[in-house]
Amino acid sequence: MNVFYFALGALVFAITALDIIKTTLSSNGGGMVTILVSRAVYKLFFLAAGKRGKSKLLSYAGPAVLVSVLLVWIVGFWSGLFLALLSDPGSVVHSITKTDASAVEKLYYAGFTLSTLGVGDYVASNDFWRIVTDMAAYSGLVFITTSITYFLPVLSAVSLQSTLSLYISGMGKNPQQVLTKSWNGKDFASFFDNTSDLCQMLIKHTMNHQSYPVIHYFHNSQSKLSVAPAIVLLDETYQLLRNALQQDVAVDEVKVSMLQTALDSYLEVVRENFLKNASPNEQAPAPDLRQLEEKGVPLKGEEAVKQYFEQDLRERRKLLTALLEMDGWSWKEVYQPE
Repeated sequence: MNVFYFALGALVFAITALDIIKTTLSSNGGGMVTILVSRAVYKLFFLAAGKRGKSKLLSYAGPAVLVSVLLVWIVGFWSGLFLALLSDPGSVVHSITKTDASAVEKLYYAGFTLSTLGVGDYVASNDFWRIVTDMAAYSGLVFITTSITYFLPVLSAVSLQSTLSLYISGMGKNPQQVLTKSWNGKDFASFFDNTSDLCQMLIKHTMNHQSYPVIHYFHNSQSKLSVAPAIVLLDETYQLLRNALQQDVAVDEVKVSMLQTALDSYLEVVRENFLKNASPNEQAPAPDLRQLEEKGVPLKGEEAVKQYFEQDLRERRKLLTALLEMDGWSWKEVYQPE
């Protein structure tokens, strides 16, 4: 027996199994193989789409990532078992003639064993290889089935992502419009009426992002259905509420705190998993306050607000810019004209 082939095959098989377990059964993100494949496939689509969020080609990146990950898992199991079988020239024999199987025939045997097809024209030659075959068959049944069922919660999480995006986008084309629509002359009651639902969806989306990081690569070519511009819009609205209003304006502190927690949690997950070394090309613009002033919203001085957004929020808005650019968008989708 060639120990090197057997050890290499067992290692490939084990790495694939561990990656599936980490990705499908853990609530802390994908396995290393899954992460690398996902990033590579998305990057190919992103470059092919010209880094434009409106490109319909980019809409296929998410499904392509899922299919690619599944194919890598299948190839990992298949090649691992194949390498192990190659370690012994007599590991597999023809069921009738008892002649040793060739390399191609062993590849065929490994494939139908993992798929539990059980054709039977080739069989394991001794007890050791029979046990290896049984272990591989059970692994194929359990892990490949688990991999396919993993798609269902992922697609459900993508649906919630689109719902969240549309919910936020429907509140206004820009942060100022969100606030002016909800201003009744003394407070923002209608905005805070929706805050609980917003926070609930955003927290659920954050948890999904943690459990199924592949949803980060699902893209919608319509900006109003794309999650990156929507969350940036919501964060800018929150910052205006928290830092641009005069102190005598009544705000619901509990719901503002809820919104802050939900936004901070999401951005922390994104930073840790996708944007550790963010280097955006665009600079975040300072919000135009004229729309709020015309509506009669009591504001702090324009220079004070501008300084806060450009200096105190510099790192946060740098992360938001990187989030937009990673999805092919810019601040134009956040501060759209009415």
